[in-house]
Amino acid sequence: MVALPLELTTTVLELQRQLLAVINHATETSFVIMETYSETETTIITLEDLDNIRQRANTYYSRFYTLMARMAESQRISHSTMLEPLTRSIEDAIVTIARAQATIGEAKSNFNLP
Repeated sequence: MVALPLELTTTVLELQRQLLAVINHATETSFVIMETYSETETTIITLEDLDNIRQRANTYYSRFYTLMARMAESQRISHSTMLEPLTRSIEDAIVTIARAQATIGEAKSNFNLP
């Protein structure tokens, strides 16, 4: 039996926490923009961007859950076959989180939100 490396598990759980925060902030920002400005030509683009952010964050969150569960359940299969997609997802998620935070910050700035 092979245990999941603690450092890997900790990294994934931290990224999942950050992804949940991104989903929450994107949703909150969308809500405030809709409540304050309603749906206009100006807001539609930003609202679509925020929706895309939520979808991407949700995709990575789900992917991490699935990959980690499969790794925990597949004790006889070499972890190396599953480490590559997990490592790639970690790298991609880090970039996605940074871009999402920048986009959310830009949306808040453009609409003078706190």
